[in-house]
Amino acid sequence: MKKWTIFWWIPLLKGCLIYGLFRTETLVYNKLFGNLFTPLTSPHTFLEKVIVFSVPGGLWAMSYTLLIFHIRKDKTFKSIIWSIIIPIIGIISEISQFYLLIPGTFDLIDLIMYIIFPIIVIMLIL
Repeated sequence: MKKWTIFWWIPLLKGCLIYGLFRTETLVYNKLFGNLFTPLTSPHTFLEKVIVFSVPGGLWAMSYTLLIFHIRKDKTFKSIIWSIIIPIIGIISEISQFYLLIPGTFDLIDLIMYIIFPIIVIMLIL
């Protein structure tokens, strides 16, 4: 098992920082208590919007995937299945938004992030 799976918290922290620093108007505590924090800047270009709105979800899915491999310390099929549970939930939620089964806005880039980031981890580990 790769020793770098111990760094599962890095993508989690990066996702939280992107979300907290650039999407503060959507944070629950700001809605409850008023605007405690204001965004550093607003995304304008397509790449900035992808980074602010889609990358955090992919980073969180990546963090979960790394964490499962770190906890299980093996490369078995069972570990792979456990490591993709949360990304699959993200994929199902995006598809459900497309078909209006759950509230929200379908975003193809979010769907791609939920697929790509965990695949990167799995490819690097196997």
